[in-house]
Amino acid sequence: MNLSILDLLSGWGVSFMLVLTRVSAMIYAFPFFGSPAIATRVRILITLVISFMLLPMVGVQGLGFDWNLGRLALGIGRELAVGLIIGFGTRFMFEAFSLAGTFAGRQMGFAIAELVDPVTSAPQSMVGQFWALVAILLFLAVDGHHFLIRLLVQNFQIVPLNTGVLQPASGQMLITGSTEMFRLALKLAAPAIILTLMVDVGVGFLSRAMPRLQVFFVALPLKLVVGVFALIVSLQLFQALFSTVYNEFQEYVVTLLATMRG
Repeated sequence: MNLSILDLLSGWGVSFMLVLTRVSAMIYAFPFFGSPAIATRVRILITLVISFMLLPMVGVQGLGFDWNLGRLALGIGRELAVGLIIGFGTRFMFEAFSLAGTFAGRQMGFAIAELVDPVTSAPQSMVGQFWALVAILLFLAVDGHHFLIRLLVQNFQIVPLNTGVLQPASGQMLITGSTEMFRLALKLAAPAIILTLMVDVGVGFLSRAMPRLQVFFVALPLKLVVGVFALIVSLQLFQALFSTVYNEFQEYVVTLLATMRG
């Protein structure tokens, strides 16, 4: 079959649009690459550069040259779904740290001092934002950003262009990721929650023994001091725990990606 230059240009153009769609969706959903703290123009530039770099590797094989508007829209929708699922799959670990901080912060009495998270535009405790920042710093320390960059390349090798299929296994993996996120969050927040609950119980007994005791003036500062101590102890354990969590995170993302292979 002899292909004209116009056919080749059309094939490469379609390939670039599909690559750009998947890469854009992934970067939008990635933990810190998609943060509003990064200027929109910078994110657009990063997306275009990565897409151009990946285009020769992806090529036009298997795409065909008989594209029409309906087929192109379907292909773009498919790549958008694949990119978003991969991107959001990488967020579970970071959301677990943020959620753990929120649990601990509210138990410590920081519910009245919640801030608006610029990433989710939702109220979040100061402890939650702090733990999310710690998770990002640990992620960078173990070269996790290199894993995300490799993922941008390897995902096209595991799920070639225009072949991604949303299967029940993909939904099951997302449910599993959500479950593990809450499990990890409770595990991380457990020391602070348990100690502050013990303070509540102790102050309750004191109030029964000393009816004139000003419970609120005693309980809140005491819970704050005990909670901060628990957070300091927890931070010492984060580094050892993070290596295990990071390895599980890598395996989870690769498995999630494999479930969409057509």
